[in-house]
Amino acid sequence: MSEKRFDSIDVWEVQDQHDLYWTHSLRGMLGMIDQIIRIEGRDEEKFKERIAEFMWKVVQANLHFSSSPRHEDECERCGTVWKFSGEPGISHLVSQAYPRVNQKTRYWEEQRRLKRQDPSIEGDE
Repeated sequence: MSEKRFDSIDVWEVQDQHDLYWTHSLRGMLGMIDQIIRIEGRDEEKFKERIAEFMWKVVQANLHFSSSPRHEDECERCGTVWKFSGEPGISHLVSQAYPRVNQKTRYWEEQRRLKRQDPSIEGDE
């Protein structure tokens, strides 16, 4: 297989670097990191500069997010550790790698359903 290089085009000029997809989704962020590695990975200085610029952009774009549940039927979006609005972190993005439904969420949903049917039932919430 022949090696394809990007020498003939400047990806950074033709790609929308301000698209929120790159900074507001785990898939976008990982895709951009992979792209930076592939394009700049042979030049340590360029790589360090490009990856640092991108990660700073990710930090700034995600300051207002938190890992708190968005509604009562969602467990916290804590991918690694709690993230509070105004603080740097990407736990809410890391949580996108985990399934939204698991044994714990099924248990909580069942407890809520039972409590709505009979408010005298006490359950773990």
